[in-house]
Order: sequence, then structure tokens, then C-alpha cells
Amino acid sequence: MAGVPSRDMFSWFRKAPRPPKPAADNPGRGHTVRVAFSNAQKSWEETGDLVTSLATTLKALGHEAKEMGDWVESGGFSLLPQVVNVEPLENSGVKTAITIQVAHDSLIPGGIFEYQYSSGTDIRDSFAKAFQSWADLDLPVFLDAQRAKAATCMVMQMPPDRRLVFGPTLQMVQNPETIKGEHDFCPCCLFTNSIDAFDVLLKEKAFYGIRLFASRDAEGHIEADCRVNGVDRPEGAAALIRYAQTWPDRGFEYRKQYVCIQTREPAK
Repeated sequence: MAGVPSRDMFSWFRKAPRPPKPAADNPGRGHTVRVAFSNAQKSWEETGDLVTSLATTLKALGHEAKEMGDWVESGGFSLLPQVVNVEPLENSGVKTAITIQVAHDSLIPGGIFEYQYSSGTDIRDSFAKAFQSWADLDLPVFLDAQRAKAATCMVMQMPPDRRLVFGPTLQMVQNPETIKGEHDFCPCCLFTNSIDAFDVLLKEKAFYGIRLFASRDAEGHIEADCRVNGVDRPEGAAALIRYAQTWPDRGFEYRKQYVCIQTREPAK
């Protein structure tokens, strides 16, 4: 008597579901690029594949990563990288702008995207650095957002069921020894010092990914960048500028972080 095919056997023939289409605000234009360059000495072409670069970066960091054509499947997430812009630098090298859309069946079914800016000796080097930065700063937030208890990120519970997951911070200071022993920056500082700009989001139920960035140059000029699910949030940028005005004078300084707001019951 012939055996009955098991459910696992049929799973071999099922295709992994495609990630959601890029959001309307996502300016990405595909995952491969070919660019022609020229200078006084020569002309040449460079090519790059964001899917391969992202998968290679994740595997090197110990994460599972499977190339699925134009996207990467990793740990239950679908990652859709897209090229936005490639621009040669004046003397040598290139700078790039890309987006990464992250989707998860239960956590972020519709997907959200964020920009990654980088520069390198060539296109592939710049892409690799962009994905390394994303894996260092953004990925830990998504990984901990799906856990009842965060493994690497600081969290804050907002009654009754909203939770903040604070990703690792990136800080660069020109003169770090100017002020010694004074606490002025921790994982919650960028968000809590601009929290009024996100009051509405805290009262809703949806998942929001927030990019926070502020810088002050040696002359005191301040710039800030704030996006929610990849879309500019001017009130957040304005709050970050006010926060940066309170920083001690240590020459050029910038602070960067990725944070998420989600609905999740307190861990027991």
C-alpha cells in the first residue's frame, strides 16, 4: 500500500511568501545597479547586487540569510533592499543611498523601510558598509521586538501595553576628554528628550520604527534628522535640535539611534 504524503513533503514545494511591495514613500529602484564612471585618466563600470551583499553581511555576523531573488529571508523577517542613489566622490570612491524594507508576518505584516547612507572605495564596499551599519544599529531592535524579553536592547514599558525598544547608540565626539565623568547620554536619551513629538504614536497600536540623528559641528551649527517608518517627521527633528543645544561643548559631535514603538503586554 502506498504511503500517504506527509505535510512536510508538500512544504518542499511551497514558495516562501513574497514580502510586501515597497511602500509608496520608498524611493528605492531595484536591488542591482550598474554605473559608468570616468575621470581624466580612465573610464570604467561598477556593478553591485544588494541582495547578495546583505546576505553576505548577515552570514558573516552569524545570522541565517537566504537569498530569495530580490529579497533576503532571515529569522522570520523578509528584507527588501533597494538602490536609491549612487554618486562618485570628488577624488575617489563613491557614496550610496539605499533603503531596506523589513516585514514580518505577525510583527510588521505591511513592512516598514529606512534609509542607509554610506561611502566606500567602490559600490560594493559602500553597500557592505551600509549593511554592516544596519546590522549593528537597526537589526537588534527588530530581533528584540519579537521577543517577550529583550536580549540585547534596553526597553521601556508605557502603560498599558506600549513598549519601546531602544537600539544601540552611535556617538562620535571630537574632544571626548573635555568633560570627564559626566553622564549625558544613554540609550533612552535621544527619544526621551524628544518624546513630545511621538505622543500620538505612543497612544496608537501600530508598530513604528524611528530613526533619530542629531549633530553639532565645532562652530555650534546643529542639524537633526528624524523619520518614522522611513518618512520624515519634522517635529521630531525640531525636538532633537533643541536637545542638541544642551550638549556640552566637545567640538564636533553626532548621536544616532534606531528605536521602535510596539504594542506588547509587559513580560512576566
